[in-house]
Amino acid sequence: MSRTELRSVDPDAAPSDLGPEQCDGERPPAVSPPRRGRAPAARAAVTRSASSAWWWAALPVLRSMVSSAGWAHAAHRAAPVLCRAPAQLGALLWLVQGVGLLYWPTATAAAVAVVLIVVGSVMGLRGRGGVIALAGLVFGVGVWCLPAVVVMVVAAAQLVLGALVLAVPVARAVYPHSVRGRVRTGFGTDGWAGWWDLHRHLSAHSVRAAAVATRPSLAARVTPPGTDARPAPGRVERLPVGECGTWLGTSVVGPVLGTDCYGAHRDVIGQVAPPQTGKTALMGHHILDHCGPVLATSTKVDLFEHCAGGRAQRGPVWLFNPEGLGELGSSVWWSPVAGCAHPQTATERAGHMVGAATSGDDDGDRWDDWSASVLAALLMAADLAGRDMSTVAQWVFDPSSDPRQGGAAEALVILQRAPQGTVPTGTVKSLRQILATDARKTRDSIFMTLSRAVQFMTDPQIAALATPGPGAVEFDAEAFVSGQGAVFLVGSDRAHATVAPLLAALTGHVFETAKRVAATRPKGRLDPPLGLFLDEAALITPVPLDRWVADAGGRGIHIEWAVQSPSQLAQRWGARGMDTIWNATNVKLVYGGLTLDDDLEKVSTLCGHRHEPAPTGDGSEKYERVRVCPPDRVRRLPQWHAVLIHRATPATVVRITPVWSRTDLLPAPNVPALVEPAPSTMESGSGDAAGQAAA
Repeated sequence: MSRTELRSVDPDAAPSDLGPEQCDGERPPAVSPPRRGRAPAARAAVTRSASSAWWWAALPVLRSMVSSAGWAHAAHRAAPVLCRAPAQLGALLWLVQGVGLLYWPTATAAAVAVVLIVVGSVMGLRGRGGVIALAGLVFGVGVWCLPAVVVMVVAAAQLVLGALVLAVPVARAVYPHSVRGRVRTGFGTDGWAGWWDLHRHLSAHSVRAAAVATRPSLAARVTPPGTDARPAPGRVERLPVGECGTWLGTSVVGPVLGTDCYGAHRDVIGQVAPPQTGKTALMGHHILDHCGPVLATSTKVDLFEHCAGGRAQRGPVWLFNPEGLGELGSSVWWSPVAGCAHPQTATERAGHMVGAATSGDDDGDRWDDWSASVLAALLMAADLAGRDMSTVAQWVFDPSSDPRQGGAAEALVILQRAPQGTVPTGTVKSLRQILATDARKTRDSIFMTLSRAVQFMTDPQIAALATPGPGAVEFDAEAFVSGQGAVFLVGSDRAHATVAPLLAALTGHVFETAKRVAATRPKGRLDPPLGLFLDEAALITPVPLDRWVADAGGRGIHIEWAVQSPSQLAQRWGARGMDTIWNATNVKLVYGGLTLDDDLEKVSTLCGHRHEPAPTGDGSEKYERVRVCPPDRVRRLPQWHAVLIHRATPATVVRITPVWSRTDLLPAPNVPALVEPAPSTMESGSGDAAGQAAA
């Protein structure tokens, strides 16, 4: 067969399907695909251009004109003029005239016409009243000749305008004392994000565009069939904004009309707020509206009570409440030992548990590393031998080097007897070195750290949720990140026997599973994204946030954390960790009530400066550079207000509404408890909840 004949054979055709023409080396005539007509293509191009011009140019321009801060400046200049006596007297006359035209149009028209004619005649003697007299004559004749509908419209317009002008002095006196007025007058309009800044970076339009660019499922929904695979602008702008971003509040400075601000799911959101100032009230909105699976952590059950009912409409809801706070039992259990036969899983799990039991001080890094290495070896040994977390706790509390005593040396024997290649050599060596060391102080320090990491196992109620139970279904993280469910982790921050290591390990397990699953998805992202909402992150779920925030958004993992002050970040993750978290957080919401100078100064600096005119006395213009938001104003932010700082966008102040004010809230579903809360825990939990509600 010649080279020409080789090229003429269809590789997908069977030998019997080859016709004589193909066997003889002649290629059959090519059949050209049907061509699209020029008219449909031109029509589609014109439609796309018109849609783009309307949605992305004309409509934003109209909205910017309506919301321009220039209206506020014009109103500020016009208010003193409208409050003067001549303007108020004229408005009163207009109001009386409008009432007269509504009820007695003929008599009112005659009276007004006579008055204007008389006034014009009197002024006409001096050569200035001809126009007024003519106006009176035209007005009187016009009212008699025009239809009644036109007279009614004129009367209504006079009523409205007169009432508005008369209301200006009252509004001017009352407005500065309202919440919105205090914010407007106290924070001003200059220097904050303008309408176009918000539109480009924080609007529903911006988060829709970002979601379509990063989520293949949304891109397919907004791309019409048979086109050149470009999203249709109209379809993009009609996407439900809740599927594309997170509502951050309504701006109350800058544009004269409030603009709803949104953060994209690829952004990391951080809330800094003292207790009882609104961070949990906003996070509840985010949990309810998130389009993908949700993991939420808190020290109270209020997030579960507000959000579980709404999340149950999307998928299954689980509650992991080891301490039985709020008299609610847990509906799911999870073993920290599961999967630790894999060295990487054991190392990650141990790092999360040890990190949650220690502070962010650099002095403890050496002991933390050794402790995590030992705990990883113990977890691996337990999983290889089919043991559970209670065995790991027993090994930690008995760091004996004699395997006959059943202490930690038993784990060393299990690792040594494991099949070759199952356990890394370094794991066995590190555990043997620690158990056999003569430096008793070193070993005691390491196992003291480990004892804090597994101290939760001393509580039988908590231990029951960390060990396999008969008939109970274990939490499946891989199925969770691929679905639409929600899991709520609840625990208190106690000085001793804290449950934080267990919750941090479970949260870390979900995060690592999400990363692994995202690597197999298009664009390396979860679609829809996983939402991690970490309320009181420094207290109850001290995960390695300084490493997570670096690339979580690029994997389809949306992280939102909330702390009471920046110092909490430094206390938990250290000074360098705090800087990393603060810089990598794209959206920062800072509420009022902070009192430390460093915290207030940091926020004020991020808000920037503006130039204000300053009097010189010689008639020349001079401008001085002042803070947009001085530190004292950051402290005095009203309730349900926060400073919003987003990437390189100028700052703004937003107003939020509490989640419990929503009309679509549903009662929390009844979750079957695997372990009933202990009486003491129930009493303390209900008492804490009552105290928090009273506060």
